[in-house]
Amino acid sequence: MRHAPQPRSRLSGLARLAAPLLLATVCAGPVLAEDTLLAIETADGTVTEFDRDTLEAMTSRDFSTETQWTWEEKKFSGPVLREVLASAGLEHGVIALVADDGYEMKIDLDADAEYLTADYPIIATRIDDAPFEVTESGPLWVMFPYDSHPELNVEKVYSMSIWQLKRIVESAE
Repeated sequence: MRHAPQPRSRLSGLARLAAPLLLATVCAGPVLAEDTLLAIETADGTVTEFDRDTLEAMTSRDFSTETQWTWEEKKFSGPVLREVLASAGLEHGVIALVADDGYEMKIDLDADAEYLTADYPIIATRIDDAPFEVTESGPLWVMFPYDSHPELNVEKVYSMSIWQLKRIVESAE
C-alpha cells in the first residue's frame, strides 16, 4: 500500500534556507563593535577588540620600505605586533592571522621568533602618515622593514605580511 506524499511544511523549507546562514554566522567568529579594526581571540574564547585610537595610542614604529605589493617606497607606521599580542595576553604558542577575505596564516610565536622582534613586524595603521582603507589593502597591514633587513625577503615572511588584517586567533593546540 502506497502512502500519499505528505505536504512539506513551510518552516522546514525556511529552516533549510536559514541553516547555511546560521552556520556561516557561527563560523565567522565573534560579533564585533562597529569601530573595531582588530579582534584578538585567545584559546579560552576571550576576545580583545582594538579600534584605531587604541592601536594608535600604543608605541608606534615607522619605517620606509619598498614591497612587492607597493612597487615603490612607502612609509608604514603602527604598533609592533608583539606588543599588540602581549596586550591581549599572547606571548607564546601558535596564532592565526586572519584577513578580511578569509586568508589565514599560522605563526608559531616561538619557532618563528627570528621574524617577530621588538621592532618588527608592525601592524601598520598608516601609510605615508595617512590611514588607509580596505581598497588600499587596509585598514591594517602586517608589515616588515624589507629594505633595511634583506634577510626578511623570504617567502615565509612574505606570507606573514597580511593586508586587511581583521582577526588574530590563538590556536588551542
